[in-house]
Amino acid sequence: MEIIYQKQAEKGKQCQDCQSFAPKADNAAAGTCFGKDVVAEGGCMFFKKKEA
Repeated sequence: MEIIYQKQAEKGKQCQDCQSFAPKADNAAAGTCFGKDVVAEGGCMFFKKKEA
């Protein structure tokens, strides 16, 4: 299954709010998800909110 990724997602459903997002140490606006480079404000269909 192909991941449908967008570079701008709805607030509250962005990569930076997802359990699978790992920010880069030198740039919190970018990171990785399942081995792919993504931006913190992006999103995809596999979003799962981080648990508090």
